[in-house]
Parts: sequence; C-alpha cells; structure tokens
Amino acid sequence: MSALDCPAGRRSAVHSLNVVLSATIVNVSQPQITNAPVDQLRQRLADFAVWRATHLVGDEKGQSQVFLDRLFQALGWPGVFEAGATLEYRVANTNGGTSFADLLWKPRVLIEMKRAGTKLARHLSQAFDYWVQAVPDRPRYVILCNFDELWIYDFDHQLDAPVEMVRLADLSTRWESLGFLLPEEIRPVFGNDLVAVTREAAAEVAKVYRSLKARGIDSATVQRFTLQCVMAMFAEDAGLLPEHSFTKALHDARTGPEAYDLIGGLFEAMNTPGATPGGRFKGTPYFNGGLFSTVVALELTDSELGLLRHAATTEWSQVRPEIFGTLFEGSMDAGERHATGAHFTSQADIQRVVQPVVVQPWRERIAAASSIPQLNAILNDMSQYRVLDPAVGSGNFLYIAYREMRRLEREVIERIRERRTSASLATQESFGYVTPEQFYGMDVNPFAVEVAKVTMLLGKKLADDELEEGGQTLPLDNLDKNIIHADALFTAWPEVDAIIGNPPFIGRRKMVAELGADYNSRLDLEYGPRGVSDFVTYWFPKAHDHLPAGGRAGLVATKSIKQGDGRKAALDYIVDNGGVIIDAVAAMPWSGEAAVTVAIVSWQKGGEVPTKRTLWVNVDEPPLELSEITSALSPEVNLRSARDLAVNAGGVFQGQTLGVTDAFRIDSVAVRRIQQLEPDAAAVVRPLLGGNELLKQTSVDTWIVDIPERSADEAWRKYPKLMQRLSTSALPIREGKAKVEADRNAAALASNPKARVNRHHSGFLDRWWMLAWRREEYLTATSGLSRYIALTRTSSELRGPVFSFVSGQFKIADSMVAFPFSDDYSFGVLQSGIHELWFRERCTTLETRLTYTTEAVFSSFPWPQEPSQSSVDRVSRASKAIIEHRAHAFALGQSLAAQYDVLRRPGASTLRKLHEELDLAVLEAYGFDPNEDLLTQIFETNLVVALREEAGEAVTGPGPRSTEVAGSNWMWPAQSLI
Repeated sequence: MSALDCPAGRRSAVHSLNVVLSATIVNVSQPQITNAPVDQLRQRLADFAVWRATHLVGDEKGQSQVFLDRLFQALGWPGVFEAGATLEYRVANTNGGTSFADLLWKPRVLIEMKRAGTKLARHLSQAFDYWVQAVPDRPRYVILCNFDELWIYDFDHQLDAPVEMVRLADLSTRWESLGFLLPEEIRPVFGNDLVAVTREAAAEVAKVYRSLKARGIDSATVQRFTLQCVMAMFAEDAGLLPEHSFTKALHDARTGPEAYDLIGGLFEAMNTPGATPGGRFKGTPYFNGGLFSTVVALELTDSELGLLRHAATTEWSQVRPEIFGTLFEGSMDAGERHATGAHFTSQADIQRVVQPVVVQPWRERIAAASSIPQLNAILNDMSQYRVLDPAVGSGNFLYIAYREMRRLEREVIERIRERRTSASLATQESFGYVTPEQFYGMDVNPFAVEVAKVTMLLGKKLADDELEEGGQTLPLDNLDKNIIHADALFTAWPEVDAIIGNPPFIGRRKMVAELGADYNSRLDLEYGPRGVSDFVTYWFPKAHDHLPAGGRAGLVATKSIKQGDGRKAALDYIVDNGGVIIDAVAAMPWSGEAAVTVAIVSWQKGGEVPTKRTLWVNVDEPPLELSEITSALSPEVNLRSARDLAVNAGGVFQGQTLGVTDAFRIDSVAVRRIQQLEPDAAAVVRPLLGGNELLKQTSVDTWIVDIPERSADEAWRKYPKLMQRLSTSALPIREGKAKVEADRNAAALASNPKARVNRHHSGFLDRWWMLAWRREEYLTATSGLSRYIALTRTSSELRGPVFSFVSGQFKIADSMVAFPFSDDYSFGVLQSGIHELWFRERCTTLETRLTYTTEAVFSSFPWPQEPSQSSVDRVSRASKAIIEHRAHAFALGQSLAAQYDVLRRPGASTLRKLHEELDLAVLEAYGFDPNEDLLTQIFETNLVVALREEAGEAVTGPGPRSTEVAGSNWMWPAQSLI
C-alpha cells in the first residue's frame, strides 16, 4: 500500500495519491455455452410454462428461486449460479435499512418476483429503487414477474411503462424479448417502445403547427389549437371521447370551412357542461373550462387536414406526457428531425429530485403507520400536500411527482384494505385523494405553461389506468390558476410543502447578453449583488426562504453551485439558515438538451431531519451514507472553515489579459518589421506563452505588444509607429464595445436610475493602446527571475495540474497563473499530490476542468512548517529528477500533456515512480501520518498556521529554503529574441 493511501470514500483522481494494489487474477476455465437452436429453445420455454402451471402456486417467498433457476435452464444455462447471477442480492434502501433483490446479474438484468396474481404496476417504484442502488455496473434491464407475466423495463429509455410485457404462456413464441438473457446475448426485440411513439406524435403535430404558422396565424392561436387537437386525439384513444369523434370529423371534413365547423363543433361540445344531448357529437362529455375555455376553430388546408389525419393514426393513449411536451416544443420550429433525435430529460434523472424530496418522506411515514386511523390520516394529509416547480417548462417534474404521489396513495389504500377485518369493508373503493390541482408551476415561456397543463391533464388519465382506478377523469381539472405564465424571481409563490425543478442554466458572464442589462439591474435591486455566480443561484435562497418548517426542496444546477461565489450565494445560504442537505449528486451528465454536467441538491428546512444523508459522488458508484453533506457537496471535512493565510500573499498571479487579442498578439514576422521600423519598440514586444502552448506544444511563435505607459502623450512620443499600428487594429474595436456598453447602461438607467451599470469598456477605451489587464503585480513579482513556475488556470480532471518552469523572457497569458519561485523545492511542493488534493477539493470547475484560483486554493494552502534540511533536500532532489526526466522527453518533441497522459493508463512508468518519490518526500516535509486522512491533516495545518499568525508568531510560507541543494536548470525555452 502506498504511503499516501487515501481513506475509503475519497473520489479524487490524484494519480500520486491512489492506492496501488497488486492482485493475482485466477481465470477459471469454463466451457463456452452456446445458444440452443431456436426450435429447442422454444420447446424448453413451452415446457417451462407447463411445469410452472403444474408445480408452482406462485408463492413469492417459497418458490421464486426455483422459478428463476428453471427459467435460466430453459434459456440454455445450467442454472442461475452458472450464469453468474446472484439470488437475494443485498440492496440498500433509499429510506435506510437493507432489502434483497430476488436476482441481480450485472450488467444484464435485475429481476424482482411477486406472488401470482399481483398487479405488477404497483411495484414499479420498488424495482426502480433497487436498480438505482445496483451500482457499479448497473444492469441494463429490470424484470418484474408474478410467475405468469414478465414486465421488462429499460429505465434508461422509459420508466413509467415496460418496453415489453410477455405472458409466460407466450414466451416460447416471444423468446426474443429475453434475448439479453441467453448464453450468447442477442439484441432483444421489444414491442412497447413508447418513447418512439411519443417522438412520432411530437413530430406529426409539429408539422401541423409549422404549417399554420407559415400561413401567418398568430402563435397563441396556433398553440392553443394544436394542444386542443392533442387532447382530442388522446381522449378518443383513451376512451374519453365516444366513437373516435375527432378522427371521424377529420375524415368527414372535405374543405376548410367544413373543418372549421366540424372540429370547432367538437371542441365546443367538449367545452359544454354536461353531456352533449344531441346532434353529431351526442354524448360528448364536458372536459373543462381550462384548455377549452377558448375554443379555436380554423379553416384548414387540404395539406393540414392530411397532416392531422396522419397524426391521429398514432396510438395517443401510449404517448408519454413527460417527454411529449419537450419534444413537441423543441420541434415546432426545428423540424421533425429534431423530434426524432432530440434529447429529453430522462425520468430516471428527474427521480433524483422527486424521490428524496417528495417520495421518501411519505414512504417513511407509511412504513411507520401501524393502524387504519394512522393510514387514513396519511391519506387526508396527502390530499393537502402541495408541490411547486417555479421553472416548470413542459411540466415533466410536476408530472412525475404527481404520478409518484398517486402510487403512494394507492399503497396506503391497499394497506387499509389488508387491515380491514370485514370482507365487505375491504372491498369498498376509496375515492381519489391526490389531484393535479395540488401541483403548481410558473414559467416565463407562455407556451411551455400551456404544454405543462396538458402534460398534467394527460397524466391524470394515465395514472387512473395504471392503477386500475375507476376515478372520474372528466371534467379535467382546470389548472389555469395552478400553472401560470410569470417570472418566478419577481412573482409571489404559492404556499407549498415541496419545491422541485430545473431552473435555467445561464453563466454569470452571459447573463447580460441573454437577459439584458435592465433585467440584471432588477436582480441586483431585488436580491443584491452576488459576485461571479450563475443565474441558477438566485433560485436556491428564494426556494429555501419559501419553504415551511420541515419542507423539502430539490433543484438541478450547474456544478458552480458548489464552488466559489455560487456556493456562497446558494448552498452556504441554505446551510447557514437552517437548511440541511439530505441528498445530493456532486456531478453528473444531464440528460436534457443542454450538454452540461450538473449538480443536484435536495434539502430540508428545519424539522426532524434524517440522520443519514446520501451523497452520490459518482452516479456509477454506490453512494456515500454520511452524517453531514457539506455545501461543497463533499464527503470530506468542511473546507469552508479553511482560513486565508497572510503569509501566502503575493504567491500566485494571473497572467496578462489582452482584451483585443488580434491587435496585441503578433508573430515573429511582425516583430521583425517593428524592430526595423522602430527599434525602441522592441522593449515592449515580448514572447508570450498561453496555457494550451505550455501543455501541448514544444515551441511557440507568439509575441505580445505590452506598452506600459498609461499616458497617450508618453506612448505616442516613445512608440509613434507602434501606436499608429494599434490605432487601426485595437482602437476601432474598443470604440465599438464602449458604444454598446453605453447603450446598455442608458437603457438600464432609463428603467431604474439606481441601476448598477458597467464601465469596463469605457475604461478600456481611455487606454486603448494598453492590454486590458497588464497584471502589474505579476510583472513586478517575476521581474529579474531567470525562470518562474507556471500552471494552466484550468486543468484536465483526469490529467490533473502540470506545473512547469517558464523562462523569465516569457510573459504568460491569462489562461495561466504564475508562481514567482525559481527553486526546485517550491516546485516540488506545488507539484505534489498533497497540493493537488487541496486543489481538487477547493477549486472551481469549468465543465469538468479544474480551475486554479488564488482565492479558493493558494490563499489557504499551508506550506510545510519548519521542515528539516534533509526533508527540503529530499524534495528538491525528487523535483530535479522529475524536471530532468520531462526535459529529456520535451527535447525529443513530446509535450508535457503527452507525457502526463501516459499516467492515465496502466503499466510501468518512470514518471509515475518519480512522482511517488516526490509525494513521499513532501509527506515527510509536512510530517503527516500516511495512515490518517490527508485532507484533514492539511486542513488542520491551515488552522494552526492561521492561529499562529493571529498570535503574531512566525510561520513558514511559500518560497525557497535558503540552504536547499542545487537544483535543475530546465525551463520552458524562449525562442531567440529577434
């Protein structure tokens, strides 16, 4: 085991801090099992169905295992164990405790058995919970089985409905649906792909929408008409409209006026209270005064009638409302190909919010109920429970929360029935408690609001059908007051018990461009300035303040929510104001349209909080059960308490920001021309190194024009020709940006005289011949050094930070940071795994890249305190060995990135061994115990140094030790000055 072994639970990818284990893998030779011929396979499956009917009564506890073993034998395996599957696989419950999945075979299948006759739909949540916890190598498919039916789920594809339902008696002819269980796995054939049905439906309706829009009909009218058509098609396929009256009206309409009369007449009937007493649409029930409160009748063209007729051929009762809205809304203008290939947020991802916020509290209460009165009280409370999505979009989060609440309601009703002693009472039907009117939403997109209402209305009927409840679907709930068109950040929220959703992702630096200066001014007035924090951070504190005591919220955010100013504005606020993070995903790819890595945070405001909290550091690995989840979404010590150290001041600087890059960045040809025309200007033209060049190249031909004079008089006197050059390249751009800024400021001030306005570009215009930011402190700190240490500001998450010496002749761009040290000891401490560990825990991230900042990383990083001379020398020697090894490869044309990419792969590596020696040397310099948590030891050192500084005691800061051994000479080479 490495001397720098990390404790269990650490997820850092620090190459030099990983545990190195040697293991001998014994390969047990087994004969290859091949698939039986199809006729034999079908006969075996038919015999298995007969055997089950003859010998098994379908007892879940006593006969599940023998059933599964015989099933595997029928498929061609010797048995379950020979296939590699595990029976009674231990699974952690999401609400604590342990359960056992009947069969788990990674990565193929999870099978959950229920007694014969069980309604499988009611056990979907349990199977989904098991699947979520079955990591790593989560199985692709899940099967619910009651001895006579097999419901096959692909949760990554669709959650609410199985991709296939097969009766055991039919398995011999439909064996391909279990192709993934055969000895030689084949691609299964499924017949219930509702996602594909939904994509087709969205594309077809989008065609109608685009045709109507192309004729100049206003958007609001087109949107309402298409949604009324959607509801009519769904209603007739779901049995809510008699005799497919919408489809018949489409086919009977031969002209535009006839379409106006027939379709408009149907919609009028659907909006008339009571059943239509007579005429063509006799018997049409009343739908509601919401969606159909304004009936839209249009004269359709022949083409549009044809499109609607084709759309009506889709089996609309199979359309999944949780994705229809997203696909339809996204494809209205982008075309049907968008609907075919568009991404949508998967239900499995949405459940990462809905489960801890909505489902788990009710499950725990249901599990604890021991009497009918307690269960009745739960039903009553469910009927009063209210949920809000303040950025509702197409309604997907609300829909899933509603469906889960309906399932929980059904579970309570079933428990009441089981406890009733009277047979007559046990068969009494309970009325529905949970309704769509308990769910609230708001959005700035008016059409998304209408789609969200339809999503919820469709969901009510689907929930009734799934749970086989004869509830009254019609008239539909009127959700006009529940889901509204409004800006949630400037609108009062309804009183609710839970808040869920996925607020907009807009980076701080894009907010003015996307939202406007006036809107940003309103945000500052309402919420106050909040530094460099993304738009999503405004939603967290507002949601927290709005929760009642004991209420829960869960929101999806960019990863910035756990870093820097974003964390301070959002999660720190929650934790500091009585909130407890109960469930979180530190980082995961989001399944929606935006290709982003997100964090998901669920929390509770006061009340009786759970003692165990769940943190998913990696969604493909088991979660951590913790007593606390910090606002950094970390399982480690709470690094918010780390102190800035005065001794570290002036130890790191950001490189120069050009601003108008094309004007100030030149090549050697331009440098020669400047030297020829104006020799004095050579003093302000220096070679420039950027982060990409440092890591991925071995030479550069980039120079920077860096005039230090802040007075135009002085600059024109010293460098007239160079200034003339800049006046044609830099000046026009600076003038244009200053004008845009001035216009934005004027608009903001006109709306709000106290608005905060930007003056950046007007300031740049005042000194248009200078770099945007010269970084005077950096230039002063590195002046006179033959070399200094540099690092790219953003580092690959997998490669980690690669420090390098840079020649003092170079200036570095703002894609890098500079450390004004030229000694190998300082290099060794910075390049060590100990510093990298602190860096990874304290840094901010850009997508998945790690960003080094003075404020978050270096200012609080404690250096070894009074290390012995032998320890200093050992670090210096280890550093020198690394530098010289890298220099040799560099001279042969191998970039630093290429050298360190080798460390991502297994195999003996000289560079890896050199880093292991450096880590041991730095560990010795600190005096840390390798058997204790390293992050905790760094943190404790930080606090000790801070306390000593406050007491006026001497402390050891960054920089060289005066007596260290002679070091290396290599640096990133500067090209010959011209």
